[in-house]
Amino acid sequence: MRESISIGLIGIGYGQHVHIPAFRSDGRCCIVGICASTADRAREVAARHAIPRAFGDWRELLADPLIDAVSIAVPPALQAPIVLSAAAAGKHVFCEKPVAPCVDQARKMLRAVEGACVVHAVDFIFPEIPAWQRARQILCSGELGSLRHVALSWRVETYSYRANRDSWKLHREEGGGTLNNFASHSLYYLEWLFGPIERVAGRLAPKGAVGDARVDAWVDFAEGVPGSLSVAADAFLGSGHRLEVYGEQGTLVLENRSADHASGFVLAVGTRARGSLTPKLAEGPGDQGNDGRVAATAAIVRRFLDAITLGRRVTPSLTDGLRVQELIGAVRAADSGGCWQSV
Repeated sequence: MRESISIGLIGIGYGQHVHIPAFRSDGRCCIVGICASTADRAREVAARHAIPRAFGDWRELLADPLIDAVSIAVPPALQAPIVLSAAAAGKHVFCEKPVAPCVDQARKMLRAVEGACVVHAVDFIFPEIPAWQRARQILCSGELGSLRHVALSWRVETYSYRANRDSWKLHREEGGGTLNNFASHSLYYLEWLFGPIERVAGRLAPKGAVGDARVDAWVDFAEGVPGSLSVAADAFLGSGHRLEVYGEQGTLVLENRSADHASGFVLAVGTRARGSLTPKLAEGPGDQGNDGRVAATAAIVRRFLDAITLGRRVTPSLTDGLRVQELIGAVRAADSGGCWQSV
């Protein structure tokens, strides 16, 4: 390994807006190559961001011996073969969520990186946000007493729905749909906050469409706490992102009504002694180009680089990506079968 870790970036959409500034926030690495769907597009973005090498084929990037690790920001259906090839080439991998369009591919990806002994990370950002970290501290402290139930609502209108624009983000076979794009985040952070989910029930809408616009699901956690989640990507003037936690001695509410999914959260807690909800933490807009996703991703990038340089394990990883894929599969099976699914 060279003194500076050389990063190759595959994907110029989310990769350009989030991965580039996130990796450049850590001086231990340098982005030396970028790959787009065509060589011309890659050269254009490379010139804009002062990246020395441009590729129109990800296989050529992976074949470059100067590249130590790859940062992947492509649709899930494309991510799986890239990870398999990166592992075979001995490259460390930084992935996006969901990691694949199905459980089988996610399992193959995990086996490949473990077999190659390369570092792997997945960009589940919400546990990196200060308000979410503070919420977890409060839950672990027992301030709310024994938990009674959890309710999550996340209702927004995405650009694809607002502009009536066809995109892979609407097609479940390509890893799109609200269950894959939004609920994957929720399923990860719900287990991070409340422990393992034991079983799920679910309903997806609209029925028979190429992708689900809305997801309603019900979960039972291993600790006996029930939860519900309702997520929509086609909600014009939607209410935003809101998590409510009810305990015997108190209530916690974490809410974000802003357009930035990763910043602008307000955390409030109320106890029987106080009798009302009191703000604990209120976040402003993101501090890097007003995009809160950059700071959250940068935190995972730091652990990714730590794992490469110091031999540590990193979380979240493809192990977590596979777990979320199993939960997604269970929600889909519950929707089609009309009954609870154990996970």
